[in-house]
Amino acid sequence: MDPGTPGSFAVTWVVMMAAMMLPTAVPLVFEFARSAEGRSGWQPATGLLGLTYLSVWLAFGLVCYVARSALPMSLPNQGLVGLVALVLAGLYALTPIKRASEARCRELCALHGSLPFNVMRSALVVGVKYGLSCVGCSAALMVAMVIIGMSNLTWILILSGLVLVYKLAPAASTRQTLLLSGALGVLGVVYALMT
Repeated sequence: MDPGTPGSFAVTWVVMMAAMMLPTAVPLVFEFARSAEGRSGWQPATGLLGLTYLSVWLAFGLVCYVARSALPMSLPNQGLVGLVALVLAGLYALTPIKRASEARCRELCALHGSLPFNVMRSALVVGVKYGLSCVGCSAALMVAMVIIGMSNLTWILILSGLVLVYKLAPAASTRQTLLLSGALGVLGVVYALMT
């Protein structure tokens, strides 16, 4: 799939992240607003938190764009490439980086105590930290989306559903993590057979 121009990719990516990832940040945004309420500028700071979070995802998306643009426009075996991307996403789910990022996301959603800085600076710090944790949780699936093609709505919905499971479900047991990783491998085989 041709990733298109940087501008069109960025717009598509931000819309996709706003639809897919911003809802998973709602608990953090509400907690931030509750903690900041009553302080001067808390409402714009809450909006800044959301924008900062999306900016982290945009930066990651642009890195994916550059990497995808370096590949040939027409990959010789798109099905095999998609299979490898999904299997690697499944294996990534078993790594310590992924587990640590998930734990950090859950911890940040709780925002323990009062905000340490003025509300605008706190919004920036929290937005970047949470954004980086989310990238750590979902990076491999997002890379798979870019490789498979962001214009393939069926696969975007399937992978978005997996992202939501990873982000919103309670902490997965080892068995559940293995099952989700295996499911990604199976999805990779299905993708390879369909293309």
